[in-house]
Parts: sequence; structure tokens; C-alpha cells
Amino acid sequence: MKNFDDYLDYLYGRGSSGEDHTLRNIRKVMEAFDNPQDKIKTIHVAGTNGKGSTAKMLANVLSKKVKCGIFTSPYMVRINEEISINGVDISNEDFCNLMDRIRPVAEQCDEEGYHITYFEFLTAMVYLYFYEQKVDVAVIEVGLGGSLDSTNIIKSPLASVICSISMDHMNVLGSTIEEIAANKAGIIKKNRPVFVYPQTSEEAFRVIKEKSIAEQAQLFTFKKDEINIKDFSDFGNTFDFKSYKDLQTSLRGEHQIYNASLALMVLDYFKKDFNLSEDDIKEGIRETYNPGRVDLVSTNPRVLLDGSHNKESIDALLASLKKFDYDKLIVGFSILKDKDHKDIIRKIAGLADELIITHIDDNPRALDTQIIDEEAKAYASDIHVIENNKQAFEFSLKEAKDKDLVLWCGSLYLIGKILSYMEK
Repeated sequence: MKNFDDYLDYLYGRGSSGEDHTLRNIRKVMEAFDNPQDKIKTIHVAGTNGKGSTAKMLANVLSKKVKCGIFTSPYMVRINEEISINGVDISNEDFCNLMDRIRPVAEQCDEEGYHITYFEFLTAMVYLYFYEQKVDVAVIEVGLGGSLDSTNIIKSPLASVICSISMDHMNVLGSTIEEIAANKAGIIKKNRPVFVYPQTSEEAFRVIKEKSIAEQAQLFTFKKDEINIKDFSDFGNTFDFKSYKDLQTSLRGEHQIYNASLALMVLDYFKKDFNLSEDDIKEGIRETYNPGRVDLVSTNPRVLLDGSHNKESIDALLASLKKFDYDKLIVGFSILKDKDHKDIIRKIAGLADELIITHIDDNPRALDTQIIDEEAKAYASDIHVIENNKQAFEFSLKEAKDKDLVLWCGSLYLIGKILSYMEK
């Protein structure tokens, strides 16, 4: 392979497993490298919403004192963002070297009937890289679900962390909240602590609690009323949680206060192990940035990016919008067809003063713009359909006056495209 793009084409070309999720293929690859995932300390993070933000808060604080790796997905602009140590993304050279070493193993597995998918290949790279770079700890975000996600080959993590759970990816994870919760709870391991976000569904929490009892895993959670929110604005939040006073997040939205509190529980539990001071914890949480999540990327015109793509995250976005003052809300939007798009379009279109519908290119799951347009017409009158998302984004900027707010939302894949246009 000649250049980085060739490597990426090969990796993406390995495809997905569809609905046939299993750990047998990834196990085959990792055994060939003597299971590096079991030779490093890990914190495993699952959930429907908030897992990326929570993982980044954990890693940002831990990086203050130790060598901390983090794996999150999907990336926004460059795939290198997904694999990082102490805030430094993996280099193209290291990325390609790892691929060169794993490729013959993956292709041998293919020949033996164990096809190695894109995400399984990437997971193997993550564990091998963190082991060989001798990280002190790695924060690993689950790709999809929990029990059968390829990251879940860790035998005994330092801790499991379960963020907010809601209905998403039902074609893979289950059609009820209990089935989805059971899948996420699959990351809970014997005698290892589990830290749980205060679930809105009692059924989901019951499933997690039963799994933790079965695994003799000590469960830690909190109630939202244990948090004292002191300041809540479009620039971030200030709050108290337990013995921690005047905590700040630059991540916007009330939901980020709860994500921060979840991260705090984990960090407080391990603070002696990693020699973390209260200042380390406070600074690390305050400095955490997670692109594309209620992300104010421009002030003239004001542009807000948010990758919310399911009911719960859209509701959190709408709650966050109430903290913004604007004359007119201009919304750029697209969504994937396997999401609950009718309900999401109803909410977004009903709020928009002007709606710009576009297409998520290079994604076979993208919902046709004509379908979005038809569904939106019942709730919005000022609609523009612009297929090319770069042109659509540029149009939204031209439409905005001084006191208007431009919001782009509906898909992390779309937000990644917008961020790449802004970088250029």
C-alpha cells in the first residue's frame, strides 16, 4: 500500500459484521499477539449516550499523572483521533505499521472462516498499540452494545462504567430497554467495580443491578438530586457533587453535569491508585473537550454542532438550546435511516425557524433527503433541500444574521463533515 489513504481504504473495505456479532473472531486475532488486552489496566465504558464525553473526562484527568490511552469512536475528522495517549493522537506511521503487522493475521483468519471486520481489526490495533506503548491505564469506549462488542475481550478491567441507556440500535441490541441494558451490562466483570449513570428506566437499572450481583461486582451510582447546579449557560456549567465544590465543565448541557459526576465517582475511587489530587480532577474535567457535542464552534455567526441522533440525546440537545438566546434558529439536518427519524424530525423541524436538509455522503445508511423533506413539511414551512452538505453548510452561514443561531445536528457523521469544512 502506497499511502495512508490506501491503508484506510483497505481497513474500511473489511466491512462490518451486520447483525452477526460474536467475540470468536477478535479472540482469534488477539491470541496471535498473546492477548495484549489482558496485560494492560483498562476502564471499560458503555452506554447509549454520553460514553464518549465520560471516557474523555476520565482520560483527561488520568493523563495529569500517568500515561493514559483512550479509544473512542467514531472520529470527527481523522481516524487517528480514535486512538490517543495523553492527548496525542496516533501518528500515520504507527497506524500503518500496526496495520502491516495485523494484516497477515487477519487474512489468515479470513481464510479459516473467521472474517475480521473493520472494527475488529481496529480493536486489535488499539490493544496492541497501548500495550506496546506501555500505557499505565487505557480508557476503552465500547463501539456498539457491550457483551458482544469486540472491545469486550478484556477479562478483568479496573472498572466498568455504564452511561445513560436508551432505545437505539434495536436491530442489533434488542427491541426492549431490558434487552439493551442486558447487552450493555455485558461489560461487567467478576469482582470488578461498576459505576452507573442514574438511569431514567427502572427496568434498565434493575437489569444492571442483577448482573452486578451475579458477577459479585460492587455497584456505585448516584441520584441527580445529589448534584447542586450553580451556573448553567451556553459557555458551560458550575456545580457541586458530594465533597467536590465548584466543579466546572466546558461541555455544554445539563446532561454533561451528570456525565461529569459519573466520571467523578470513578476518579474519586481510583485517586490514590493514580495519585490524583482534587485539583487534577477539577482541572481535567474542566478542560475536557468533546467535538461535535453541543459544540459552539463559531461566534460570528454563532454555529452550534451536535451529533445527537436518538430520542434521548435529541431531548438533551433541545433542553440545552433553551439556554441560548437567539432571534432565529437556522437548523442544518440529516440523519441515518436506521434511527427513529420520524420522531426526531418532528422535534427538530418543529423548533427550526429555517430548516436546511442535506445528504450524508459516503454512507449507505443515509436517509434520502426527499423522505426527510416529506416528514418535515408537517412541522416546518421554511425548508431548503441542498444535497451537497458543504454547499448546505455554506448556505446556512450566509442565512445567519447577528443574533441568529445556526445549529447542525442529526448525525455524528454529518457533524464530522462540517468540522472538516471548518478546519479548511
